[in-house]
Amino acid sequence: MSAFIRLIFVSVGLLTCFVISDGQAAPPGGSIVRLPMRADPSSLDPHKIPNDYLVLNLFEGLTTMSATDEIVPGMAERWETSADGLVWTFHLRDADWSDGRPVTADDFVYSFRRVLDPATASPYVTALAPIVHADDISSGREKDLTKLGVEAPDPHTLRFTLRHPTPWFPTLMAIQTSMPVPRHAIDKWGDHWTSAEHIVVNGPFTLKQWVPLGELDFVRNPYFHDAASVKVDEVDHILADDPAAALKRYEAGELDEALIVGQDLARILRERPAELLSSPELSSIMVGINMKGPLGGDVRIREALSMTIDRDTLENKVIRLGQIPAYGLIPPSMPGYTPPRPDWIDLPMAERIARAKKLMAEAGAPTPLKVHLLSSNADSNKLYLDTIAAMWRSALGVETEIETGEERVLDDRVIHRDFEAALGNWGADYPDPTAFLEIFQSSAIFNFGNYANPKYDALLDQAGVTADPGERMMLLENAEALMLADQPIIPINFAVSHILVSPRLHGIEPAPLERHPDRYLWLEDSRG
Repeated sequence: MSAFIRLIFVSVGLLTCFVISDGQAAPPGGSIVRLPMRADPSSLDPHKIPNDYLVLNLFEGLTTMSATDEIVPGMAERWETSADGLVWTFHLRDADWSDGRPVTADDFVYSFRRVLDPATASPYVTALAPIVHADDISSGREKDLTKLGVEAPDPHTLRFTLRHPTPWFPTLMAIQTSMPVPRHAIDKWGDHWTSAEHIVVNGPFTLKQWVPLGELDFVRNPYFHDAASVKVDEVDHILADDPAAALKRYEAGELDEALIVGQDLARILRERPAELLSSPELSSIMVGINMKGPLGGDVRIREALSMTIDRDTLENKVIRLGQIPAYGLIPPSMPGYTPPRPDWIDLPMAERIARAKKLMAEAGAPTPLKVHLLSSNADSNKLYLDTIAAMWRSALGVETEIETGEERVLDDRVIHRDFEAALGNWGADYPDPTAFLEIFQSSAIFNFGNYANPKYDALLDQAGVTADPGERMMLLENAEALMLADQPIIPINFAVSHILVSPRLHGIEPAPLERHPDRYLWLEDSRG
């Protein structure tokens, strides 16, 4: 899962510097990849974070993602489902934790119970809702964790019982919520089990050191079941929260990758076109509305604000990053999905503005309407904010108060619902519409805009028990259309990523989920 454009879900790192335990250092002179890191993670416990970006280095689920976001075997060599689609059986490969202990099916049973236990406070348990009693346990209605529909008939076999057929279930087994954690290390070290001197992992790398507000360094895990395929000795993720500064470090040869934002794209296309990798993301940029705030009272006001944003002008003349104008939540690249469209999408701007003014008048909106818009202080965000505010002022006389600041401070504001409107982004963890739609369920942890519509919840529940893929997609499309009619968000555009990749670095492929796992990287002199 992604977040509001470096506004939501970017948390303060730990305050202690962790150093690597004996015997785990990368070989002297070994191959080292240096990548920018936009912010410290809040944790390296895969069950306690909303994003699997870095924990992909440390942990692997039953399945995993290829370099191009395809589901491939992970800790499970193979799997099958019953004729009715209600029982999934995964067959584990021989594999060890980084301390040499075998990874068993019991480790997965423990991990699924742990992640769903309310005491863990995992932020992303909704993805596991298809498992029998998962919702009951995560909500606290069921106290007996052993009733979860997960069992281990033997050390190499894991069996799930589902509430309804879930053809995409193997995809869910690749996300951080489904990753195993080492019970023996957690029992021994408690909350400190993820420090470098204690951490036990099953992924391609282990932790060398964590320097808060500095860097996270990973070294190859010799116990990983596919260690021979990992071609770099070390990957250092160096804090670079200023994209402009990171770009300068890339051009100076200090980083092997850089994210391109703002007005740098045109120059890069001229000067370094061979190093640029651009690809559409399953990611949506939007203005989120707090439905319990001043803008939550009348949908006509929110619709008027949406109608008067000229997305084509915003992208083609201001942002100029190749983004796709958005009028809904789910990107058009979502497989098998037809996004809904508002009825005003093809109207000339003059007609849209006239219609918006009428809506404002019918709603009895104050004159002038005042909007408080929150975002981080990144340069790219400033372009969005200033342009949107100018469009609202020109079309409707809206007075927009823009508040920007440090990401971590604003992150806390949004998490605690202390905002009126916020510029944000949401990216999918897996290629299914529910990765977007579930965040607007009334009970969702990530529903920071306080959206609540029982009909919307019912449509998602119905889709969850519908086996026919076509009928299921229709229900999800209807759910998105209903949510968009309520306008808890103002869609802006669908993201297209642009990254510079050093000529010496290989293994980064175009991928809609934008994970680019470090395990697939290799250097010119390290392929072997």
